Amino acid sequence: MPPFTVTYRHATPEMDALDAERLLALIQFCEPAVTDLDPRICRIPLIELGATVTSEVWLSPSPVRAGTMNGVGYAEDGEAAFLHLQLDEYAQDALQPLTAVAYRRLLAAAHTLGYPHILRAWNYFPEINQECVGLERYRAFCAGRHQALMAELADCAPHLPAACAIGTYRPGLRISVLAARQPGIQIENPRQVSAFHYPPQYGRRSPSFSRAVLKTWGQRDCHLYISGTASIVGHASQHHDLRTQLDETLLNLETLLAEAQRVAPAPLRLTLLKVYCRHEFNPAPLRASIVSALGADADLLFLHADICRRELLIEIEGMAVGGDR
Repeated sequence: MPPFTVTYRHATPEMDALDAERLLALIQFCEPAVTDLDPRICRIPLIELGATVTSEVWLSPSPVRAGTMNGVGYAEDGEAAFLHLQLDEYAQDALQPLTAVAYRRLLAAAHTLGYPHILRAWNYFPEINQECVGLERYRAFCAGRHQALMAELADCAPHLPAACAIGTYRPGLRISVLAARQPGIQIENPRQVSAFHYPPQYGRRSPSFSRAVLKTWGQRDCHLYISGTASIVGHASQHHDLRTQLDETLLNLETLLAEAQRVAPAPLRLTLLKVYCRHEFNPAPLRASIVSALGADADLLFLHADICRRELLIEIEGMAVGGDR
């Protein structure tokens, strides 16, 4: 049995309405609260499209232990751990060193708790496409992340987590990670150059993530953690309009799922998709296109957000499961 399930709840659940003993994480896309006393609550300043309010709920079948360590909030159930932190930028050009500090803290906490393998990372910070001191902020973030991961991981590339980097509308670097006691399997997309092998035109440090990570839990149960996926073929962005970018993105997702299925111990089915859109609009037509292409089983969440390349209008990340659950 997997050590947790993830579902979208299309309302804002009160903590006392949840099974607090088994709650691994509660992620909300809303205006951040001044203080969250519960370390399992993670608030991301993004606006949901479609006039709905959705919470992402991670539940464990086992009792959860939660706490804080050096500014890192965590919850763990014996097999998996969810960790997150927020750091404020102390200077205009501080994103690169701040990112390195954040990842070092997260990795140190994960090691101390006994979960040394990072499977998935979510990175959120504002003005992702803006330049600061001649360097795009996304590229500064990539340099800081690369610095921390290279110092921590031997033979770094095969062990990189799945990840996304998304632009928010409020200050603060927010990073969340899923960690495990044992590693997952890196999955790459044959239609794309691996991000960690991008040529220098994309920055002095390539983005340090895998296209997806497949994690088996037991003999047959498995999760596929899918990185932010967009309209990129090889290493180049494709198309200029939203509809055609969506079609290319969906083809990349289908290809990635097929690659993972080659090594998965059970058939995979998409269960959750998070769709980041650069512009605000009614998501209903996009929802219909995604369901038509990928099937009706996946629950969809649409968020207004900036994306790591200026020319990209949409990015999709998500999760697929295999086995009995």
